[in-house]
Amino acid sequence: MSRLMDTAEHEELRLEILELCREAQPYGTNPNVLRAALRKSGNDLSERELITQVDYLKDKGLVETQEVVNRRLAINRLIVRLTAAGTDYLEGNGPDIAGVG
Repeated sequence: MSRLMDTAEHEELRLEILELCREAQPYGTNPNVLRAALRKSGNDLSERELITQVDYLKDKGLVETQEVVNRRLAINRLIVRLTAAGTDYLEGNGPDIAGVG
């Protein structure tokens, strides 16, 4: 696949991740749920690929992550939430952001 197509696919994938995070507001979602939803739309990503895209969006200030740990219940989850800047971007109230569809 050409580099241009890869870039376009990544941009659209990131936009879809933002949309899914918006649907999960205000609580956020975890990578397993994101992967399952993305798989239904034809994007079958590994956990590592998804985390790479989430980290990219985090670096842009569009999402935030929080690790939730409860040792007693043996729970260790990463939660991904849309930030205010992410909401503004999706609503068209912010600047265009390079790398996001």
